[in-house]
Amino acid sequence: MEKYKENRYKSEKMFFFHSEAATSTVIGAVLLLGIIFSVLTILWVCCVPEWKNDAEYSHMGDVCEDMAKVKSKIDLMSIILASNPNPSNLNSINPSPSTPHLVMSVPFHMGGGSIPLIGPIKSSGSLAVNKENCTMRIVVTSNNSSDNYYKLINCGTITYNSQNRYFVDQDFSYENGALILGQNKQSVMMLYPSIRFSKVPDNDHNVTKYNVSINAMRIFQKPYAPPEVISSNRGCSLRLIGINYIPLYEVGENLTKLELIVNTKYPEVWEQYFKKIANDANIVPGTDCVTEANTTESFARFTFPKEEKGTRGLKGLYISETVVKAEPGIGLN
Repeated sequence: MEKYKENRYKSEKMFFFHSEAATSTVIGAVLLLGIIFSVLTILWVCCVPEWKNDAEYSHMGDVCEDMAKVKSKIDLMSIILASNPNPSNLNSINPSPSTPHLVMSVPFHMGGGSIPLIGPIKSSGSLAVNKENCTMRIVVTSNNSSDNYYKLINCGTITYNSQNRYFVDQDFSYENGALILGQNKQSVMMLYPSIRFSKVPDNDHNVTKYNVSINAMRIFQKPYAPPEVISSNRGCSLRLIGINYIPLYEVGENLTKLELIVNTKYPEVWEQYFKKIANDANIVPGTDCVTEANTTESFARFTFPKEEKGTRGLKGLYISETVVKAEPGIGLN
């Protein structure tokens, strides 16, 4: 009997030892899984958003470069079209597809910010032609009434709007030769349009005279046609077709005043640009010229000179217009 109890005690003791070892193994496995899940949680909550934010920031840099290429290629088209000895052969009102045109393409990175395995989902964006309105009115007065001039140009726009998941959304707009970046209700002109002031000699040594050159950029749009919009997170392209370069106005004497009125979504940006070109030409805003930004009616105004008998004046003026057609399409060209 005693031997039976002794054997039973030993078997129970050995079972206890085995149970304790199994329990410690389970606890160790649970702790290891807890550490793994904690690391993954910290990684997903803290690190992945930062990585995605950085990746989308990098993508916005690619988009900015794409829009800069749009401007540079349109500027190049303008130079080539201006050197065309027979620009009248091109019809800027209703361009025929059979007429040879200058054609260039710009590939666009529509979506980005993906991280392999961890976050493969991309952000997206929309590329639109003439979705936003932009017009420029040019009013010229002269001592000779026959040289007075008025022109309204429907400049049109090429815009990219991002739909980011982590990084702040940005809007890029190409209008009348300018590239504008909008972000968080703030905007800045990154690349400038073709408006130039150059100082010229004059017989009146009390007044500094300037020649002004304006090359307006118009994105062609058929009457009553809806805007062309592509939304995607994959690559697409923008096809640019140079249609025409049109000299509009050229006078070298007797000019008294120039007024530019740009109707735009970004009036404050355009006013800052007008102040910049004035300061670069040693023209003092408020004294020699007038700049205005009306956010209620969405226009910016530049008037030069402010007074006819001031120390700064207008001598010559050359105005031209470059007409380009833009067609968004799927796939990288």
